[in-house]
Amino acid sequence: MNDTVFFRDRQRLRELAKRYAEIAALDIQRENERNWRAVYGLKEAKPLMVIDQICWEELEILPELQLCCTDPFARELERQFLQTLYRFAHFPCDMVVKPYFALSKVIYNSGCGVTSVNQDESDHAGAQSHLYADEIPDEEALEKLHVPDIRYEKALSEERKARAEEYFGDILPVRLTGTLLWEALWDRIVFWRGAEPVLYDLVDRPEFLHDLMTKLCDIEMKTIDLYEQQNLFEAEGAYCHCLETYCDELPAAGYDPARTRAADCWVSGAAQIFSEVSPAMHEEFEIDYLKPVFERFGLVNYGCCEPLHRKIDIIRKIRNVRAISVSPWADVNIAAEAMGNSYVMARKPNPAFLAFSQMEEEPIAKQVRETLNACRKNGTPVIFALKDLTTLQHDPYRLDRWHDIVKREIESF
Repeated sequence: MNDTVFFRDRQRLRELAKRYAEIAALDIQRENERNWRAVYGLKEAKPLMVIDQICWEELEILPELQLCCTDPFARELERQFLQTLYRFAHFPCDMVVKPYFALSKVIYNSGCGVTSVNQDESDHAGAQSHLYADEIPDEEALEKLHVPDIRYEKALSEERKARAEEYFGDILPVRLTGTLLWEALWDRIVFWRGAEPVLYDLVDRPEFLHDLMTKLCDIEMKTIDLYEQQNLFEAEGAYCHCLETYCDELPAAGYDPARTRAADCWVSGAAQIFSEVSPAMHEEFEIDYLKPVFERFGLVNYGCCEPLHRKIDIIRKIRNVRAISVSPWADVNIAAEAMGNSYVMARKPNPAFLAFSQMEEEPIAKQVRETLNACRKNGTPVIFALKDLTTLQHDPYRLDRWHDIVKREIESF
């Protein structure tokens, strides 16, 4: 990279870093952090909101998101700045803009011996569907599974940090940040095998699936050890499956930032394929196996798209669950009654309302009001988490309108 390119990129990043730092210094960031701590503390707290998993490719035409840097690494930093600044300007929700630039540690993961193989892949307006080959069809195939090689690329991470600091470190601190884990083992199994073989095996070959889960959970426990040994977890300020993680209980007592433990961190998990099975089967094949894994961590954010409203009693058997997903396909009234004040409801509004040829605004407001009524009746803290946004029909301002509708409903409730 020649000097002209470096200085041009540096000037651009310094302008963005200055804007970012000014926003991070606003009182609203501390207020939002307090609100997250209150909601996770299961206190009487205002309903919170977040938008994540955005189809940024439909927004990149906007002048506010145009990349100007030339160097690939500089463009990576620039994109991170621009997306944060755009969120704050258009749909800030209850996001917390941190007083540092978070640069992810580079972590090598070899995988555990099995990969996804697509037999067929179809694209419907950018939303891909997959038909996976069964890569673990029998007991012999289980032998392919092994503990992955997890390795912190320390030299590369520190080199990237030094480069970022050279660009804007005197304006905004740069922090190497670790990760949080997504312990959705059944999602992985479906990617490796396909949905149909798994659902048949729950009935036809349950012992085979028990053997598979026994092996996978043993691998996962050893993988967590590797993350702890190399200080690869992030205890403060990370996102856990789209949600902020500020809470008074974490990091746990005895926390040492030089050796972050699983117990200091949040973890997320789900068994989305189990939307099709009974609570008893969900407990036998998911809860019983993942409970020891989840309980190594500080707090759990459980669930994703699967409807869990009739499964709250089995989720209670995991002692450290704090947030439970209530998806668009769940009954919010049944869920709130079952959860009471024991959990935070991570309410997932239906993203389809933003994906039609015309945005469906009244159904958005109606769904929010229904949720607020159910949660008030049962004393359930709630977070509205809009996610899984596949398309906005190339109308980026639908996110702004969703934000304003939900904010209005919360404030007028």
